Amino acid sequence: MSDPLLGPVVGATLLAPHLKFASHCYQTAMGYTLVGKEVVSQQMCDLWNAPNLLNNPVHVLAAANGHAWLRIVEDQHCQPTKPLKTHGWMALEVNVADVDVIRKEIDTKVFKIIGEPAYLQISDAIKAMQVIGPCDEVSYITQIDKPVPPFELPMTKARTGSLFIPVLCTPDRDASLAFYESLNQLTGLKFDTKVTVLNNAWGHDIEHQYPVATIQLAGQCLFEIDQVPQAQSVVSNKGSLPSGIAMVTCMVDDLAFAVKKLALPVKQIHNAYYPTSKAILAKGPAGELIELVERPAA
Repeated sequence: MSDPLLGPVVGATLLAPHLKFASHCYQTAMGYTLVGKEVVSQQMCDLWNAPNLLNNPVHVLAAANGHAWLRIVEDQHCQPTKPLKTHGWMALEVNVADVDVIRKEIDTKVFKIIGEPAYLQISDAIKAMQVIGPCDEVSYITQIDKPVPPFELPMTKARTGSLFIPVLCTPDRDASLAFYESLNQLTGLKFDTKVTVLNNAWGHDIEHQYPVATIQLAGQCLFEIDQVPQAQSVVSNKGSLPSGIAMVTCMVDDLAFAVKKLALPVKQIHNAYYPTSKAILAKGPAGELIELVERPAA
């Protein structure tokens, strides 16, 4: 099998109506550390095509494993979004050492539990719970006990770890998978499976199956693609970013290849969140935004 061109995942960006509250929630309820305070620069506005965000405050938070992957941008005028019922980035799957410890200690006033810790249908080595956070973002908090072939997944001894699976909600699994297969130059997996939080959200029978796909990325990361045709379109905000999980940032081995595929201009970005200074912002078939940033040379 050839190596994937995409990955690892750098992180995800949330759009928050109240930045300090959202940041405080992750620090107190999930044990994240505030490692960066800044404002949206002109370079960021140019990359995101979001002029209304210029000089808005930004927080960057690191999980307990030290990975500063969570970025929160304030937009006091952003529209509300509906968790699990909106196309685009639907959920962020993060790994933890012990999901039961998180469940015991999490503040349920700010993180709404929508799925209690349970082993997944596809593997008895993966135990996860699901929550809705302060920006209407869904998080899958996942403990991985042992390798789960054919997937390459991370394990951690830290209380909280990295984002390793951004989950996409799409009206068309095949179209979304084809988009990322083309960028990644790697074939994904397609299968049907029950997604309990989706069944609960949509009022389906608990055994209802969804068309799902996964595509392996470098760095023990994946994209998961869930087909939910009846979900509403991405909630966009004029001159800003989408509500909720605004975008995912991912490294790419060959930025020039992605640029040619997508016919997008390369932007210069000098910011500690990015591993290098060249990036593009693409829009996927489900309306999701993905930043592709050149992977540092080995």
